[in-house]
Amino acid sequence: MRFAFVLVNDRTPFRQTWCMQCCETISGGYLREIATRLPYCDHQCYALFCEALAQDRLRAAS
Repeated sequence: MRFAFVLVNDRTPFRQTWCMQCCETISGGYLREIATRLPYCDHQCYALFCEALAQDRLRAAS
C-alpha cells in the first residue's frame, strides 16, 4: 500500500478546515493527502488514519 501527501508549512487552507482524524481546526500548517485531498493537522494524525485504513482493509479481506 502506498500513500502520498503534501506538507504545507506556515499556511492555512482558504476556508476553515478540520483535521479528518482528530477534528481539530487546522492552523499554521497541515498535511494534505494527494489522492483524496483530505487535510490532516500533522503527520501523526495522517499516520493514525493510514493505520486504521490498513486494518479495515485486512478485516475486509478476511
